[in-house]
Amino acid sequence: MNDRFQVRFIDRDEFRPAMELCWRVFCEFDSSLYPIKGVQSFSRFINDDHLYTAFLNGGFPVIAAYDGNEMIGVAALRNGPHLSLLFVEGGYQHRGVGTSLVQFCQDWLVSRHTGLGDERLTVNASPTGEGFYHWMGFKDLGPSVTKDGIRYKPMVFYL
Repeated sequence: MNDRFQVRFIDRDEFRPAMELCWRVFCEFDSSLYPIKGVQSFSRFINDDHLYTAFLNGGFPVIAAYDGNEMIGVAALRNGPHLSLLFVEGGYQHRGVGTSLVQFCQDWLVSRHTGLGDERLTVNASPTGEGFYHWMGFKDLGPSVTKDGIRYKPMVFYL
């Protein structure tokens, strides 16, 4: 746990607030970089009932950072070691929240290591996140890609 904030897995009743935080931060920092198709694609993803079902069944672990009782950042893992979401409220960016969320995910994956390909953490980095992920030690897996209106760069961190 960080001295300034707490990082932990969310409870069932925190799922919707976590997705709302992701949407707010996406709208503030990322949405202007994407065509309407990309914005709609992201909205559909975080509002999909199948995503909530996967969360309930343990297939989409969601982690949040809190300042007291206030949720200030969210990360989520998909398909095992893939960082699917990472969003931090604007007023908390550049204060170690994103770093702590990623490190929590890395530590959790290491603790679950099975030797079946989970010795790495992948991410499809948004244009606004590429510098952060490089700073964290992630390496590019290839050039930027656009799918469903969302531009991203596939990256990997070897645990």
